[in-house]
Amino acid sequence: MESSKFKILIVEDNPTDIKVLTDILTSLGAGFSIRIASSYHAAKENFQNDVPDLILLDIYLPDKDGFYFLQEIHQKGYEDIPVILLSAFSDKNEKLKSLELGATDFINKPVLAEELKARVNFQMRLKKITDDHRWASEKTNEGIKILYKELENKNKKLKELDQLKDEFINNVSHELRTPLTIIQGSVSIIKDGLLGEINEKQNKHLKNTLENIDRLGKIINDLLDISTIENRKMKISRENVNMTDLARKVVSDFIPLVVTKGLEIKCIVPDGRVDVFVDKDKIIQVLVNLVNNAYKFTDQGRIEVSVIENADTVECRVKDTGIGISESDLPQLFSKFNQIGRQHGAGAKGTGLGLSITKGIVELHDGQIKVESSVGQGTLFTVLLPRSPIAKQYKNLMDSLAEVKLQYNIYSVLAFNIQDSGFRNEGLFNELISLIKKQIHRKSDLIVRDNGAVFVVLSDTKKEDALIVLNRLRYAVDAKGWEKSYSGFKGFVIKVVSLPEDVQTDVELIDLLKTYKEAI
Repeated sequence: MESSKFKILIVEDNPTDIKVLTDILTSLGAGFSIRIASSYHAAKENFQNDVPDLILLDIYLPDKDGFYFLQEIHQKGYEDIPVILLSAFSDKNEKLKSLELGATDFINKPVLAEELKARVNFQMRLKKITDDHRWASEKTNEGIKILYKELENKNKKLKELDQLKDEFINNVSHELRTPLTIIQGSVSIIKDGLLGEINEKQNKHLKNTLENIDRLGKIINDLLDISTIENRKMKISRENVNMTDLARKVVSDFIPLVVTKGLEIKCIVPDGRVDVFVDKDKIIQVLVNLVNNAYKFTDQGRIEVSVIENADTVECRVKDTGIGISESDLPQLFSKFNQIGRQHGAGAKGTGLGLSITKGIVELHDGQIKVESSVGQGTLFTVLLPRSPIAKQYKNLMDSLAEVKLQYNIYSVLAFNIQDSGFRNEGLFNELISLIKKQIHRKSDLIVRDNGAVFVVLSDTKKEDALIVLNRLRYAVDAKGWEKSYSGFKGFVIKVVSLPEDVQTDVELIDLLKTYKEAI
């Protein structure tokens, strides 16, 4: 950092005092730049031309007093410039007034050389410390900005590489599917003897080939599943599902495999129905992944699959007496390509994607998955699925939100409910939908009729922008005067809810829309 001379402005009208001050300051060395102003107006002009580092200010000047000049420079925002007042200070109130107006210090006249040197040297050292700190802070900030920019560029590059990787995996997986299916069909034809008889040795090799083709097919399916989940393209088709039947089916399918390993598998479910509104095939995939995981890492004992019915959720548990998972490995358990617990050589093998896919599917259902485990004590996976009676009631809206979520993380929903729940008129609803269509122009926005209400799903729209749309619709609705046209109609109940500003899940969003009670 380059050093510059310490600039001192002496504001003094007495020639003798000026000479005394300049002589004392000159004796300190060549590190000073001294300027003289003999009046208030001269001081003001000098200050405006070049702001000093220190002001030695006489209180009594020929045009205006030094207090006025001190007050003026402080009002202009120069409070950090030190000002030392010079005076005989015959009036004790002058020192008090000096401090009240923000003077840094004061020196009695006649000025003592050692006192002035000490005061000026202190201000010089203080300025140097301040300048050094400012310089270091600026350099640090510059360095942080450079590092932040580099980090930003690297993150951008990593995202691009991650996207390329996902696209590569997705494309390769799709490309492999067709030839793999052809190979599987050809091997099956040969094994079944449709092209001629085969001996026992040939049959054994063909069986092994088909098993490896099945394994490769599962790897391809896993790669495609994780790709669709990460790119938010996995579609969820909800229906009412009895979890007790679903759990029994999964356990029944695993019995032949589990028995060959000498294990026991149990299904513990309530006697009656336990209904949830989910994608049946996707939830089967979740349970199959968890049970298969338990099977791979359990050498003796049992596997338990249970369903527990709560007020707002349904718990699906898969418990085993297997090798367990260490506490240090639990945080990475649901990461991609993670094969915690995999044995070297001929042990349990997989893609390391099963649990990552399982977690993704559960979260697409607004659910949670938890794990409890310790080495040698087995593992318990718990899947929590919302009962979602609301989701069942508002199936059309849920399907529309699922469609929007394939591309957008942010969206808002406007809900139009008729104020009097007993009033129903198809003509009014049709007019409302027609009006909304004229006001909503983006293809990505959806208008949904569901459960006696009309919903407008605004994709990639924050709440503040959704409110602008709402005000536009309010004006259009008011202009129609439907209260006069439709006897018994008292207005609409309307609400705007945004995700993730107001809620975190679709079910919470619908619940909030449903309970709102304010009319237009």
